Amino acid sequence: MQMRVAWFNVENLFTRYAFASADADGLAYDRQVIAIGVTSLDRGAGGDGQTNIALAGMQRDNTARVILEMMPDVLGVAEVENLEALRIFNQQYLSHYFDRIFLVEGNDGRGIDVGICVRKGFAAKVLGIRTHTHETLQPGQSVQWGVVADDSGPTYLAKNALFSRDCLELDLEVNGRVVTFMANHFKSQAKGSRRDFLSPDEWRLKQATRVAELAQEALAAGKLPIVFGDLNVDNANPQRGNSIAPVLNCGLVDAFADMSVEERWTHYFMVAQEVSRLDYILFPPALKPTQRGINRRGLTLKCQQYKGDRYPTIGYAHNAASDHAGLVVEFAI
Repeated sequence: MQMRVAWFNVENLFTRYAFASADADGLAYDRQVIAIGVTSLDRGAGGDGQTNIALAGMQRDNTARVILEMMPDVLGVAEVENLEALRIFNQQYLSHYFDRIFLVEGNDGRGIDVGICVRKGFAAKVLGIRTHTHETLQPGQSVQWGVVADDSGPTYLAKNALFSRDCLELDLEVNGRVVTFMANHFKSQAKGSRRDFLSPDEWRLKQATRVAELAQEALAAGKLPIVFGDLNVDNANPQRGNSIAPVLNCGLVDAFADMSVEERWTHYFMVAQEVSRLDYILFPPALKPTQRGINRRGLTLKCQQYKGDRYPTIGYAHNAASDHAGLVVEFAI
């Protein structure tokens, strides 16, 4: 039996509500606030609301193209606003490609979460789901969730949370074996706020250490752990690469490690016009990969490092599928 596993940071997949629509006037309250579509946090450069919605529609169509071309049986995603957004995206852009979709609200102040989706018709039994949003940086204390104010106004805060978003675990029984998927989106490289008592690298190191522990626990229990995610640093980076070393050295295999640095990059940073590897799929030695790929066809035309084909509607601004590439690995199981 074959199992195709993919990872994709879909970049700011947010919900659009009826009160943002021109025809919302006069609707009953429950119809005014209902989520009616998906959009992007970046609404485009100027223009009216309908123009921005059209740009977002083109962008999300390209996001869907990346996913459908990878043909995943199991897909992990990052930067999704909530479960509604993922379900609506699956309806409006993927024609219900997935029929089991999992997301637990995480700790990110911008409201971006990780999720896991299972293809309709894929022979897998859901055994359990676990969240780690409640785990703490400092032992013996609790996470304190809420809203605080600073010089820039109010912001959501999950004080003392270990995971910036979550390490979302999903146990699936596939062909008689238990596969544990762990979706992650580690701490970014951006300088932390004054409320953070750890540097981004130190924080990411603690996250990587905890995910490594979870993977080793799964191995010890006879499960097949697959860690996929945006680990938010290139392990080839001489300054920051060591911050994810624990999870890369926990007994799992890096699906793209044997590629050169020039071949395995997954992210385009538009400000610096640089590419780097932020996304990973790690798997246990008992699984045997038969195919793999990195889908960069949805990247902006500004990314000169990619010389291959793109989707027809990809341009220079506001309609790229994401600033990340999609990763896919096929396993024999």
